[in-house]
Amino acid sequence: MTAVTGERAGETTGPAVGPAELVARARELAPLIREHAVKTEQDRRLAEEVVVALREAGMFRLTTPARFGGYELRMPDLISIIVEVGKACGSAGWNLSIDTASTRFALNAMPETALSDMFEGNPDAYVISTAHLSTTKAYRAEGGYRVTGTFPWSSGCEIADWAYIPVVHVHDGDEQTADLVGVVVPMSELRIERTWHSAGLAGSGTHTVVAEDVFVPERRATAFSLTDLVGEDERDSMLIQGSVQSLAAIVGAAQGAVEVTRQALDKKRPITYVNYAAAADAPSVQMWFAEATHLIETAQLHLREIGTALDGVPETQPMPWLERARLRMHERSAQEKSRAGVEKLLDVVGGSAFALSNPLQRLWRDISVMSRHTALNAPIIVEDYSRAVLDVHPSVTLLY
Repeated sequence: MTAVTGERAGETTGPAVGPAELVARARELAPLIREHAVKTEQDRRLAEEVVVALREAGMFRLTTPARFGGYELRMPDLISIIVEVGKACGSAGWNLSIDTASTRFALNAMPETALSDMFEGNPDAYVISTAHLSTTKAYRAEGGYRVTGTFPWSSGCEIADWAYIPVVHVHDGDEQTADLVGVVVPMSELRIERTWHSAGLAGSGTHTVVAEDVFVPERRATAFSLTDLVGEDERDSMLIQGSVQSLAAIVGAAQGAVEVTRQALDKKRPITYVNYAAAADAPSVQMWFAEATHLIETAQLHLREIGTALDGVPETQPMPWLERARLRMHERSAQEKSRAGVEKLLDVVGGSAFALSNPLQRLWRDISVMSRHTALNAPIIVEDYSRAVLDVHPSVTLLY
């Protein structure tokens, strides 16, 4: 187990902290996160008490480079921590995965000058990544670029310090050029429109970010071209490494649903119109709960397989199409097993599971939304894997 340096929020040096300690910290936060889950959902953003607790526990420096006081965790350890947070609240797990993945995206794309601006003296900086090519433009300006655009689906934007915008078309007057630019922008220079109204994952704060003629200095920009985009056999694993962190939030929420259901059964929850005084006494309920638990344990195995395969693999290192498709197929299986397991848990609990006071229904709704994210599009994943495994070119995906 690799030890990492750094202590709690605000400190950039200190005694070594191992991944096991960080997992324990995440687990200790669960009661507080659960306590504020309703407020998080109602406010359509992570409750401030949860944000403060996550920051103070060092959860926002999990992928911050060690040179800036971060923990720079390996993928298996990172996944374990996100799972623990996701158990307590799907939105909290999702928001944590957004920061950890977005930070790693920026580390691999941005110059050192940008990273210094982001993390020097603030290893707990929360980073989001957002892009929307059809509604964004960049214009060259003296010393940098001016960026205008609208970025919907920006999870965590209200608690973020920085926005990483990986791709914007560079324009020359009214003409779009072949040039692209990726930038990082302080959230203080952007505007947020509270557009997120969702049946699930409501507390993720996935609102719209707006850039209005924002100047971005060259020190915070990376220029590239459409000709730099590569074919399916040369692509790297960066986006898969990001999506598996989101997947960890899904699997965590499913495990949280198991815990909630087990607690209900342990309290001798009654079952009506049958000869059993308590639901847990019925063999059919026992078997249904066991099947649900096994499905969600299987989802965890798929998640671990991806984490192990990506452990120590640089995001920018080319990965063969078949291997990428194989890992994404594990993502599909993990989310499928998570959803199927939670459906069985709903059967176990019955109609009372859908009371708004029951955390099981919120976890179910959160999982339903998280698992439909475009990066985890199950039909496309299966189609792409079927082509890759039979060597039928081209890939149906443009980036993965």
